[in-house]
Amino acid sequence: MASSAGAGENTDCDLVGMLWDLLSRPGSEYYLGSIIRNGLRVPSLGIDIAPFPRIDVGDIPEQTMFQWALEYMGISMSRTVLGGIDTYQSGTMQCTPVSRDQTDVRLGLTFGLVDFTGAYDVGLSGVSGCAIKTAETILGGGSVAAGPGEDERLALASWYGDVALNESDNGQVLDGAYWLHQDTLQEITMADTPAARQYRESLAKQRESADAVTAATKWYRDERDGKNPPGPPPEIGDDEQYAGGFATYIDLLWAVDHARRAAGAPLEPGNDHAELMNAMTQFNGQVLKFQDDHPREVPAGTVMRAVADGEPLAQAELERLGVKGIPQFGEDSNAVTHHVPTWPVDRERARQAHLARAADRAGAPNAWFHVRGTFKDEAQVLTLTAAAAFTARGEGLYANVTEVGIRMANLHITLGNKDGWNSQPGLYERAASWIANTQAFQDLLKSKLEAALDSPQNRQKLTDALNAGLRKLGLQPV
Repeated sequence: MASSAGAGENTDCDLVGMLWDLLSRPGSEYYLGSIIRNGLRVPSLGIDIAPFPRIDVGDIPEQTMFQWALEYMGISMSRTVLGGIDTYQSGTMQCTPVSRDQTDVRLGLTFGLVDFTGAYDVGLSGVSGCAIKTAETILGGGSVAAGPGEDERLALASWYGDVALNESDNGQVLDGAYWLHQDTLQEITMADTPAARQYRESLAKQRESADAVTAATKWYRDERDGKNPPGPPPEIGDDEQYAGGFATYIDLLWAVDHARRAAGAPLEPGNDHAELMNAMTQFNGQVLKFQDDHPREVPAGTVMRAVADGEPLAQAELERLGVKGIPQFGEDSNAVTHHVPTWPVDRERARQAHLARAADRAGAPNAWFHVRGTFKDEAQVLTLTAAAAFTARGEGLYANVTEVGIRMANLHITLGNKDGWNSQPGLYERAASWIANTQAFQDLLKSKLEAALDSPQNRQKLTDALNAGLRKLGLQPV
């Protein structure tokens, strides 16, 4: 072990070299590939490591792809797994003494055939679709994420946009304001910026609130349709839902403001980014007024009536509710730096946009599309990197993996269930092309893979493998 005062006399890299020779020796039970594939159990040395040939990656929340049949297509992924870790082939080791008792090591591990697999779900996008956008803003909901009951969510979304919002002037204005700015919202949803990624994360976190909104909206719709739904109407609008909705609202404003600055557009009337931020701020005043008037949870019908009856708020009322103006943000965070005064929303223009869009929707053929299947990617090149600290304590040398990373090319995702796309020739190829060529989505997939690899559980597995070798070499007391 290292015992002298300076890093220059730390000789632990010699011991780490012995460890790496042991772990790199094919055919040995201490071969790293064998440990990954079969685990390692040596009771006499207190070693018990389970195999770890696969790593759970987790769900990929819905991402908007492109417009189709007058709506936006979205893709989500679930049950995703990184497999083939047991095809480990070889590795490299770099060792650097940093102090008397501390030695840093960087490992590079290469694999024969690693695959990324899971289930996918493509349908009308809940992230960008008109959907329950107004109700969820008021109630604190978020994206219509893929999963059980999504078809019902989409049906409710269609009903809310085509029926409920269409029945009042304010509902038409809200819906029309969305469609006036749909291109900018699409741009934000797909952007590869910290602000846009934060917005997508906020949407993904609102699943629980979205479930509450779905239940309440379905009860309200069924009651209106004379179906006599059982029990009292579900109530919504608790503090957690409001907080979640406000966080999503702020993150979207930040993402739009970031894109506005990148486009060189001023925060004043005349450009789409600024007009969108102004409309969001004005409508947020309506949300705050609703919260002020209804401090406790309420049935969905109460929310719907508030949407229908909402009117523009005077500046004095906005100020009373705490709306200081349109927030402007710092470059690198969603911290508000100052406010710009609002201006009146062009309600007639928004109303006309709603009417035009409603006519399009009414005449849109085959407006529903939904395909589920499995996907697979075979990574062409993948190198797993690991950083470890080796510390001399007493009579032993101990390893601790502190970071795991991944280096890989873009994924080549193959979507299964191609027959499920037969009703729309060419749409399969378009979706596959979007997945392959949209760098923001590729980067999202790779970041999810890296986060899964760098989990505490996986760092511990590699730590255990290194320490098992040290114990076998007699460099740790048993």
